Amino acid sequence: MTETYREKVFPALAGALWLTFLFLDLTGMADSTWVKFAAICLCGVTAWTGARTPDGKLVAAALTLTVCADVFLLLLNRDMSDQRAGVGIFIAVQLLYAYRLYLLRGKAFSRWGLPLRLAALALCLFLLVLIGWAFSAGLTAFAQPPEGTVFHLPAFLGFLLSSLAAAVSPVLLPTLFYFSNLCVNCAEAFALCGRKGLGEKDLRRFAWGLLLFVGCDVCVGAWNLGLFEDFSRVGMWFFYLPSQVLITLSPTFPREKK
Repeated sequence: MTETYREKVFPALAGALWLTFLFLDLTGMADSTWVKFAAICLCGVTAWTGARTPDGKLVAAALTLTVCADVFLLLLNRDMSDQRAGVGIFIAVQLLYAYRLYLLRGKAFSRWGLPLRLAALALCLFLLVLIGWAFSAGLTAFAQPPEGTVFHLPAFLGFLLSSLAAAVSPVLLPTLFYFSNLCVNCAEAFALCGRKGLGEKDLRRFAWGLLLFVGCDVCVGAWNLGLFEDFSRVGMWFFYLPSQVLITLSPTFPREKK
């Protein structure tokens, strides 16, 4: 009965919600926020129906965190603190998926995945230090230009850099680290497809789910930059819910005895 729900009823319910909020977004007839959130909650609840194995429990935990992230990014989204909280939770989600891939490889790191993750972390830390230095040095230079100087170029450039740093650093750097881990997870998942001893169908669901997740975040980035707004506004959720449905169904599900 549970397997029937997961493989047939759940996709049908999620598909109905997907079509509903896409229709609302395209027509503007009503706000689709709660329909979208209900769809993500459906994925979170359904994930726990497959939590009969350690792998299933790990995915269920990640989907639960996904619901929590969407509370901040979708329902609240009042200010920068909500965005930081949402991105921070999504970082935890991607780290859980990275741990899942580590277990699926037999508790082994991929030869290129770990260096890429460490490089992304090092880059973010370097930029954080650089931005912090630019912020303090820029304000100091701007506040104390040489006497008798009407326009001091280094001070002006420092002020611009520090102002830019103050505007983007609270969310940009965590987002960069999150997105880099998502991309590495996606590549590692596809690299695992076809490996003997692993569920081919389940891994492909996970890999394609992560790829759709990447598509969603590309749309989010385009929307924030004001690019392709008509498409990116709808595209982010066009990709997002199917990605979560595939990830929800990706754990190997033990057959029920008849």
